[in-house]
Amino acid sequence: MKRPTILTLCALALLTLPLVACSSKKPAAESYSANISAYNHTEDYIHQFYVDGAGGGNSRPYGGGGSFVCCVSFPAKWRAGLHATVKWTTSSGIPGDTRPDAIKPRWHEKIVPIEKYDEPGGLLNVHFLPNNEVRLIISNKRAGAKDYPGPAYPVKPADWKW
Repeated sequence: MKRPTILTLCALALLTLPLVACSSKKPAAESYSANISAYNHTEDYIHQFYVDGAGGGNSRPYGGGGSFVCCVSFPAKWRAGLHATVKWTTSSGIPGDTRPDAIKPRWHEKIVPIEKYDEPGGLLNVHFLPNNEVRLIISNKRAGAKDYPGPAYPVKPADWKW
């Protein structure tokens, strides 16, 4: 059997050096992904929305939560200052509303804090509230579920005819 030459041994040593160097590094902080789901607590129709650039679909007035769009990434551990940029378009959700400001969709944009979570969840629930307020809740539960940490499922007002 032929013995390895010094050149061959040096080449093997150089090839294994990066592997040894990488193994001494600390692993990156874990991140998770969550499906996005909207809850619309307003009389406006949401044509489209985005959370940090990830599309979330649309939502009818006083509804939502029925479908999910993949996905947005977030850290395994919540930290103060954690937020996301939410962009969305709205127009009147009243069928037949022909007022000029009701027909043309309006863009909104807001930097929204992600509410504190104790453990990573598989859902990012986006609650669109009156006065262009937005809440972002990471959870394994949907609005309306027992112990859900956010607003209840949207309810149509008694005088809402549509």
